Amino acid sequence: MYSFVLKRSDLRENDQMVTLYTLEKGKVDALARGVKKILSKNSAYLLPVFLIDAEVLAGKEVNHLTKALPMFVYKNILEDLNKMSLMQTVFKWVNILTKYESDPKIFLLIKSWMEFLDQTTQISAGLAYGFLGNILIALGFGPELDSCIFCQTKDNLTSFYPSAGGVVCRNCFLLKKQAGSQIYPLRAIDLQAMRLLFGNNWDKILEQNTEIANRLVFLYGQYHSERRLPKYKVV
Repeated sequence: MYSFVLKRSDLRENDQMVTLYTLEKGKVDALARGVKKILSKNSAYLLPVFLIDAEVLAGKEVNHLTKALPMFVYKNILEDLNKMSLMQTVFKWVNILTKYESDPKIFLLIKSWMEFLDQTTQISAGLAYGFLGNILIALGFGPELDSCIFCQTKDNLTSFYPSAGGVVCRNCFLLKKQAGSQIYPLRAIDLQAMRLLFGNNWDKILEQNTEIANRLVFLYGQYHSERRLPKYKVV
């Protein structure tokens, strides 16, 4: 199975549980026996910078990872501390947000993002939050960013209301603010940046990203996934 390694957890002296995101079956946990031994053939390729072809056999109580063949290594990510930090945060999000079921579009999203991160010479936190926006859409949590969620006007969109699922116009903001709702002011530049974060054009995200847009995508993701997500930390 074509796979990315999301997580490795120690189990006994020489074994590890490995969490994969696969093209064929989605997220899969498997026991990798002896993987911590110096002579292990699989250990070197169970790093998140590798796209691997994993052989996983079903057992009575647990799956077993018997073979990991390297298909591609993202060398430029491996050699860049900032890129590694971005990748590690994104893979944590994937592991937290996804279920143990097949979803090829998420695998292809990971692959597309890894390819861009490997080749780009310009990176920013927006690349992480852009991935978060895209995986939220893939999971069915996309927000309304083109018209007010209350009155449907497309004009004067000045606020973002995470729990209600989208943007709010100036008039509705004043009404809801009086009711004590948690609504966040939104500049035009932030709204444009948010639209890009929920798109999949990684180049444009780099060009027009804002810290406010990143923060609002993160808050939106935590609320609608009902998961506690780690924040991306700049190294």
